[in-house]
Amino acid sequence: MNDSHFINVLLGVIAGLWVLLLGVGGYCLKRISDKLDDLVVHREGCIMAFADRDGNSRDHREFFRRTDDHENRLTRLEALQERKG
Repeated sequence: MNDSHFINVLLGVIAGLWVLLLGVGGYCLKRISDKLDDLVVHREGCIMAFADRDGNSRDHREFFRRTDDHENRLTRLEALQERKG
């Protein structure tokens, strides 16, 4: 085997490894890009949901109505418990 043949084989192997590395790297970058695109779309959806002032206001009113109802019930139960005890 002469030196030029060995160098050609070595360069071919190195080129093949580069192609493999670039292919794997490109695949990984595409997956990362797709995930980032999905994340940006999700972020936009969250921003739109939080920007819904009427819906948020309605949800907060309902939450505080239920919380106040539970608070009133607890206060009555504690008062009853004190009277009995």
